[in-house]
Amino acid sequence: MLIRTGDAIMHETALMLSLTTVAKRVASEHKVKRVNSITLSVGRLSNAMPDALAFAFESMTQEGPLKGAKLKMIEVPVRTLCDNCGTEYEPTEFPFECPACKSVYYKIIQGEDIYIKSIDCE
Repeated sequence: MLIRTGDAIMHETALMLSLTTVAKRVASEHKVKRVNSITLSVGRLSNAMPDALAFAFESMTQEGPLKGAKLKMIEVPVRTLCDNCGTEYEPTEFPFECPACKSVYYKIIQGEDIYIKSIDCE
């Protein structure tokens, strides 16, 4: 069982506050009356817990154009680029090792971000 501290949950709350602020601004700019759903891309290395994001979303969508909106999350896998041979690959566990040349030197090119992928509106 994993027990989170208040500081750890604050991370997801701050992220969701930023994301819902963007969604509200987009809804306002496009004169949307109601947002049906928001789809987030959540990188596997983003250090965000989906349950905490969902909890924060629920608490921040009790009124206004986001009231009743559903949250959908798509997990984005990690992709790396080998510094040695240039191979792109999706590592599955640490240490990340290039499948082509076995190098452990790489750049992460996908899987660290959280962003709004789409907003479904009426």
